[in-house]
Amino acid sequence: MKLAIKTDIPHTAERCFSAMRDEMPALATYMPNVSKIEVVDRVENDEGVQLTNRWYAANTEIPTLARPFVDPDKVFWLDHAHWAAGEYRCHWRLELGFLTDRVTCEGATIFTPTGESTCRMEIDGALTLDLKGLVPRLMVNRATKGVEQFILKLMEPNFRRMGVSLTEYLNAS
Repeated sequence: MKLAIKTDIPHTAERCFSAMRDEMPALATYMPNVSKIEVVDRVENDEGVQLTNRWYAANTEIPTLARPFVDPDKVFWLDHAHWAAGEYRCHWRLELGFLTDRVTCEGATIFTPTGESTCRMEIDGALTLDLKGLVPRLMVNRATKGVEQFILKLMEPNFRRMGVSLTEYLNAS
């Protein structure tokens, strides 16, 4: 399933790009469904910056009845990203803390200047799910489509919120 989100941001592409790349943990404050973001690994070279960030879901994302049994620090996803040098582009791949061998979510975030001090943030990605072996063969296609739509409905508001959160963060700094 495809994911395509465009957000106009009243800051330069350079500032947005560098904030997303270098200040991501500070952005968590502006994301209601994220409790914190930690940099797991950062490697800089001539081609750009390779980053792995661990995102932790806010306690509110865990169903109320499950909270006594679920450790919030175990509800996370990894964001593996390559921030290209000389471009306002990031290629990313998300790794969920569950079903890691069954769910693939990857794409790109691109910042395009639209004016002297404005830009457009575009998030283009795709989510695929492999349920073969988990559900009866006759139901795989239907179940896959339904579960992909469900996961995308959970993820899409987070991607949409990213542009708003970035704008709020940059306005405050």
